[in-house]
Amino acid sequence: MIIVDEVYHNVVYRLSTEEIRHLIKRLKARKEEEIEGIKDKINKYEQKRRAEEAMYQSLSPIRKWFAGHPASHHTAVEYIVHVKDRFKQIDSIKRNIQELDQVLLLLGTHPVTEEIPLSPEIIREIKFIKGMEAL
Repeated sequence: MIIVDEVYHNVVYRLSTEEIRHLIKRLKARKEEEIEGIKDKINKYEQKRRAEEAMYQSLSPIRKWFAGHPASHHTAVEYIVHVKDRFKQIDSIKRNIQELDQVLLLLGTHPVTEEIPLSPEIIREIKFIKGMEAL
């Protein structure tokens, strides 16, 4: 069975069905870990923002005036952009996971499939994993 780049139709790897299943399961696990890491970053950023707001609220009125509000317009926009970018990353990773699920489904229903076309993102991940196995 061959893994093919869906854009250029280049043969990337020739592997057995079982090797491909194992590789795809590893990729899915990596992608799920990546999503959890991004969610952790969002939570840490949110905790930092809450801590800054709590610190500001604990100040006396005169100190508040000198310190300025931590949730200024600039900070609020920065927060929105930061979180929006993180959610875009999560959406992209979820699309990759869906692609991997489709390949597993294809392998389950049609084990004699000759070619498996994959997106360039997934091909890069496969090359990375295969490179790590070579070490």
